[in-house]
Amino acid sequence: MDLQFGRRLECYMYLLGGNTPSFQGWVQDDAGLLSSEEEDALEEECARVSRQYNTGVYIITTPDFGGGDIKDWQSRIFTEYGLGTESSGSGVMLAISMAKRDWGLVGFGAAQEAFTTYGRERLGEKILDDLSDGEFYDAFERYVSMAEDYLTAAEKGKPYTEEHPYGEGWRIPTIIGLSFLLSFCVSLGVVLSWKKSMNTRVLRNGAMEYMRAGSFQLYNQTDRFLYHTVTRTKRQTENHSSDSGSSGMHSSSSGTSGKF
Repeated sequence: MDLQFGRRLECYMYLLGGNTPSFQGWVQDDAGLLSSEEEDALEEECARVSRQYNTGVYIITTPDFGGGDIKDWQSRIFTEYGLGTESSGSGVMLAISMAKRDWGLVGFGAAQEAFTTYGRERLGEKILDDLSDGEFYDAFERYVSMAEDYLTAAEKGKPYTEEHPYGEGWRIPTIIGLSFLLSFCVSLGVVLSWKKSMNTRVLRNGAMEYMRAGSFQLYNQTDRFLYHTVTRTKRQTENHSSDSGSSGMHSSSSGTSGKF
């Protein structure tokens, strides 16, 4: 029996209430969305990232997950397949169900620190077009690449959030922006230099210097202040409250889902 067909048959038996199958590897394409070459390439990348960061990176596709919330189905799969056992329960799973075009992204254990709510939604935005267009390999490849970026950021203590947004391809816009700023500064310097060389006026210290000698005599001079302005700044009070959500993860998994 073909190995790939055997894996799918085991999965169908599981969905029908049979024995729990063994999840072989990191990629389980039971919906048949990938060629064997594509599946092997993704398997290799998922394995590499999983070993490097001690976090399982999984992809699973199914013709129909059976209804309900796909995130609950993913949590069931993660537990009953015994996934994450080699990484102390830390893992992330992207699941695709073709029946009603559902997708779900769930982080488990310590991986939740890297895959924040913002991070999961951002990743979903990045792969949505490819999923909608049927470019599943491209979507899965991007998922693995972004998963590696997320795990790297979390390892450095700076997971991606609204305050620390993920900016794929930030280098090119930054280079363009710096080039524009440099050109602007050079142009501004040239214009100011020209303006200075064309300005032949001499600034006088007082109005009397503009008077012709002997044409006017001043007998009394008084300085009078017409306005008095007081500016008050409100003192800021210290805020000792803290965001309870940032203290740590209190659940075994957290996820985001949608349609494509």
